[in-house]
Amino acid sequence: MKKLTKRLFYGYCPIVTLVIFSLISLSLHAQDPEVSLKALSITPGSPSIQFSPEWKMFRVNIANNVNSVVITATAQFPDATIKIGGKPVKNGSPSYSVPVIVGRNLIPIEVTSPDKTKKDIYTIKVMRLYPTPTWVKVTDNTPFKPRDSAGEMVFNDRMWIIGGYTPDLANDVWSSADGFNWEKTGEIPNSKGIDIPVNFVYKNKMWISSYDGCFYSSKDGKQWDLVTDNLPWGGRNAAGGVIFNNKMWVMGGKKRGELYNDIWSSEDGKSWKLITTEAPWSKRQMFSTLNVYDNKMWIIGGGISIYHPFRAYRDVWNSKDGKNWTRVMEKAPWLGRIWNTSIVYKNRLWMLNGFRAEPTWNNFNDVWYTTDGNNWNELLSDNIWSPRHEVSAFVFHDKLWVVEGMAWPLQNDVWYMEIKGMTFTTQPVCEEYITTPYYYKAHADFNTSMGEIEYRLVDGPAWLSIDKETGVLSGIPDKIEDVNVSIEAYDDKGETVRQTYILYVLPFVSPSMD
Repeated sequence: MKKLTKRLFYGYCPIVTLVIFSLISLSLHAQDPEVSLKALSITPGSPSIQFSPEWKMFRVNIANNVNSVVITATAQFPDATIKIGGKPVKNGSPSYSVPVIVGRNLIPIEVTSPDKTKKDIYTIKVMRLYPTPTWVKVTDNTPFKPRDSAGEMVFNDRMWIIGGYTPDLANDVWSSADGFNWEKTGEIPNSKGIDIPVNFVYKNKMWISSYDGCFYSSKDGKQWDLVTDNLPWGGRNAAGGVIFNNKMWVMGGKKRGELYNDIWSSEDGKSWKLITTEAPWSKRQMFSTLNVYDNKMWIIGGGISIYHPFRAYRDVWNSKDGKNWTRVMEKAPWLGRIWNTSIVYKNRLWMLNGFRAEPTWNNFNDVWYTTDGNNWNELLSDNIWSPRHEVSAFVFHDKLWVVEGMAWPLQNDVWYMEIKGMTFTTQPVCEEYITTPYYYKAHADFNTSMGEIEYRLVDGPAWLSIDKETGVLSGIPDKIEDVNVSIEAYDDKGETVRQTYILYVLPFVSPSMD
């Protein structure tokens, strides 16, 4: 099968979290200090505008959930007067909250000389992004200590966080029904703590392994019972574990410097059966990359938690029985990493976060998904958690959650993303010059059927057309105008979604000097 990688954010400019980036200058003028600014900034967001007084137009992007901005303009002359959006503001002080609509907003900053005889105008072009899937921050700080490498489960209609690296290895047990309010319910009775455990929800209990290789279960999160202290795979770091075909499965991991690729299964947590001593995939630590999807077990990468030399795998494997494995892909398009997470959400298999030590030392906050393990899409968002590794990820109340993780320093924040159905994942190109080829590759996804999606142009100028299979809009604008464009994505099951925007066809004006 042909490998396909899609980068799911096409638009005028790339995204930056909540905000401001990219400076565009359209005209250059000789300056009269009486009507010149010496500083200009806009919030929310960072970095600040790269201000230079001779440039008269600047462009910023803001996230879709931001509906106003505050602008601070400082004139060269203290007695000069300033209006922002037609309203007087104090020289050098933050403005009122300037409302912005979705799409393009031109906000004029008018500077008038002290004697009222001269005037000049600066303009900030604010592009408020169109709705696409994005992350919502629930809280910056939970009552539990910042951590990573915790156990995580959804049980009894609650999310559970158990132990982890704080940097001491913790054994505390916390749960929440909403992601904001967290309650400590008890502790695992093990002084060695929890660190990248094997954990399951199975037969109406939570099950979790401790750092020293003991195995515990609980019906309520308060009372934890020792199942066994004699696991055949006990004491391994970052082994993989899932429930599949009504059995517990554990595979891979590292113990005392030795890597494994054996596979074990159990129906009671005490008696374990060796399925194979050596699977066809290389020995590795799994971290949180083992999942069940499409009636198969899936391995999404993995690696070795040694910094130098750094080894991380990008292969994808699946199995219908735990014994016979198929390599679906040798090298997925995402960068190799360890301490990453995979999870199933919206009938797609997701991979997110992680860390690498070579060739650069960095955490990740990219998010990828696939329907078949071979064709991967990167989902770019206008708001997202900071780069980090070893998060706790949940699917809970039809949302994808990310909690805590190591971002240097450790975090204890909570985020979620909610996708309610078919939606556009791309930002429209909202401006083009007259007689210049227009191009926008629209993309929609997350239809329930997972079937092929086609596109049609519902509204637009006569010169604009759309390729129904690829979603590419193209054409050459033949007159200066502001025109409504509406695209509809649909599948053969009748699910549809529309994206409507204003396309601004502009005259071509070269930068000039007065």
